[in-house]
Parts: sequence; structure tokens; C-alpha cells
Amino acid sequence: MINETNDKIRYTSFKFFLEKGYESTNIRDICKVVDIKPSSLYFYYKSKQELFFSIYEEIWNKKITVIKKINELNSNKSPDTRFELMYKQLIECHAKNILNEKFLLRYHMFPAEEIAMILKDRYKFWTYEEYKIFADIINECIEKGLLNSQRNTDDYFQHFKRFMLYQLTDMLIYNIKKDSKDQDEAWVNFWNYFISG
Repeated sequence: MINETNDKIRYTSFKFFLEKGYESTNIRDICKVVDIKPSSLYFYYKSKQELFFSIYEEIWNKKITVIKKINELNSNKSPDTRFELMYKQLIECHAKNILNEKFLLRYHMFPAEEIAMILKDRYKFWTYEEYKIFADIINECIEKGLLNSQRNTDDYFQHFKRFMLYQLTDMLIYNIKKDSKDQDEAWVNFWNYFISG
């Protein structure tokens, strides 16, 4: 029963935070939908902020877990192939979890003033976790002469992040899932630019 109530709280809160925004999300409205008293919600979370960040952290944790799993599953492949598979499998994953990506994008681009500083710190933490995984692949590509050693790992990673953000934004704006042909074309264009820089 406790887990079921918590699941309802989290699901309803996620929906409210996504659709109404942090400032407009009200604990009383969440409690009304979940059919509990505010005091019951505070049994699980001390504040709206704690509730928000528990959802934010869970989304990022799942995302990093997926990235690690993709990397491990393709560990026997060449680094450039691993990089490409990472992109394609992440696009698939984002398409399946589009609301999670929309949630992150909303709060990274338009953070509520009350939580902006904490969000900035948490974003830095999680992108560093992401960076550590990609840095290994990028460094291997550099060592094998597949990428220019004159550019640093961070530069390559930031370039890849911008590419992924563009792909994700495209999917959100046009409400489309990129098929394998679109993915192949996008990757070839990106990789050709990536290696030429």
C-alpha cells in the first residue's frame, strides 16, 4: 500500500511538473488527484522541492544506467562503431521515454528560480557521469587515429551533446521518431563533420 501510494504521488507529480511547471504545481492539487491528505504526502517527501528532485534524480539515474548498459553490450566493437550504436540506441531509448526527455529539457532550459541553482549543480553532476562513459570511447577513437588528437575530449563530448540535443528537440517539436534511414543519414553527416574538426 505504501509503495502504491508513493507511485501515485510520483506519477501525478511528474505529470503536473511536466504540464504545469514547477511554480504552478501545488501539493494540494497532487493530493486531490492521489486522494490523500497533504500530511500523508509529507510522510514521503518533506517538501515540493524534495519531491521534484527525487523525480529528476530518478530520470537521470535511469538515463545513465541505459548509457552504461549500451556501452557494455557493445564493448567488443570498435570505438567508432560503439559511438554510432550509442547514438542510435539512445535515440531509440529517448523515443520510448520521450516524456522523461521533455521533462529534463524543460527544466534545463527554463528552470524555476527557486530551484535553478540546485538544478545547475545536479545537471553538472549527471553530465559528468555521462561524460565519463563517452570520454572512454572518444579517447579510444583518438588513440586509434579515428579522431583528431588536436581537439580535446571535452570538446568532442560537447559537440556530441549538441548533436544529440538537436536530434531530441527535432523529435519533440515534430512529434516524430527518427527511422533507421534518418538516423544513418544524421550520423554520417555528424561523423564527417566530427572527424574533420
